[in-house]
Amino acid sequence: MATSRFRVLLAPVLLAPLLVACQPAGGHVGAVATGHFTALHQFPVVIVTWCGDAAPRQIDLVGETQRRHLVATREFEGGEIEIDLAAPGDDWEIFDEEGSPVYRMGPDSSEDEYAVGVGSAPAEPGDSAEHDIGTLSFTTGALAAEQGVYTGDDTSEAGVVPQEEFPPEC
Repeated sequence: MATSRFRVLLAPVLLAPLLVACQPAGGHVGAVATGHFTALHQFPVVIVTWCGDAAPRQIDLVGETQRRHLVATREFEGGEIEIDLAAPGDDWEIFDEEGSPVYRMGPDSSEDEYAVGVGSAPAEPGDSAEHDIGTLSFTTGALAAEQGVYTGDDTSEAGVVPQEEFPPEC
């Protein structure tokens, strides 16, 4: 009798690490700053790392006049991927805010601020996903002026770190 009570009390404690391991644990998003004038005219390569088991499924790219949603066409493994936002390839489908397919992406101006949000679950076409992995705000002008990995969002100060220092620890 005491053994069965002990098992009932112990079961939630033993299952807790499994439940935590399945939950998204955040991550980091950084844009590769090339320090070259060509970065003014195209979206950057972004580096996405995730700390849990939940890999990126949707990336939202929002600017002053455009809203794009990249939805993964496959599962990612390994904890880190690089996505060229100018040409994301076959691993991503691109939609506009209406849910219609988009085939080309580029910034309107080097001074326009863009926000990138990365989520572990896709939303309906045209809708933003929950950005539980990470976010990033940038201008292509800033990426052309520096070299390294540009990080920062609406909750932290933006800056460039050397590529070997990205990502920070989970």
